Amino acid sequence: MKEKLLSRKEREREFKKQEILDAAVKIFAQKGFKATTLDEIAEKSEFGKGTLYNYFSSKEEIYKEIIMMIINNHKNSIIEVYNSTDTLYDLIFQTTKKDLLFCLKNKEAFFLLVFTKMHHEKSTTSEISNLMDAGEKEIMSLIIKRTKKAIKNKEIKNLVPDRIIRLFKSSGFAYIYDLLIHGDITEESIEDETKFITDILFNGIRERNKRAKL
Repeated sequence: MKEKLLSRKEREREFKKQEILDAAVKIFAQKGFKATTLDEIAEKSEFGKGTLYNYFSSKEEIYKEIIMMIINNHKNSIIEVYNSTDTLYDLIFQTTKKDLLFCLKNKEAFFLLVFTKMHHEKSTTSEISNLMDAGEKEIMSLIIKRTKKAIKNKEIKNLVPDRIIRLFKSSGFAYIYDLLIHGDITEESIEDETKFITDILFNGIRERNKRAKL
């Protein structure tokens, strides 16, 4: 009976904690880290400010947990796909598909990343900045490793891997943002959007017969 009671309390605690995080990510996505206050998070989550301190010691800790959730989700997704595929094409295709689904189901988290990038708020604290950099490097190292393999196997042209990945990331990021802003993506359209993005990256927009003549 005691174990069940403790288990229920833990579940309730996790539920309340998630309620706070869900409220916080919406405000951070709208206003950014610096302009957001704990009072606003408390009001949005419908908890007293004192309740927030039962779960988090500061605004920075809330922000850190949100950022790490996003980073770890993306990193784990990349690792899972990396280990289950052989080609760069399959890696990009499956990763893009997972990213689109995550962004669709977690719009505020994605918009928070957009706000961070646009307003250069990456360095909210040195700890968060270092964690973001470490996560990004780990992800990039896997994709670059697969890109080098693709070049060696003549799957793609012999180009600088870092430049390829940077172009794909920046263009893909902007495209997903546009889809979400205009409401042009649904779960049913993710497969088609994934095929479109991957096809453009690997094949471009020029007709093949015309490309051969130039």
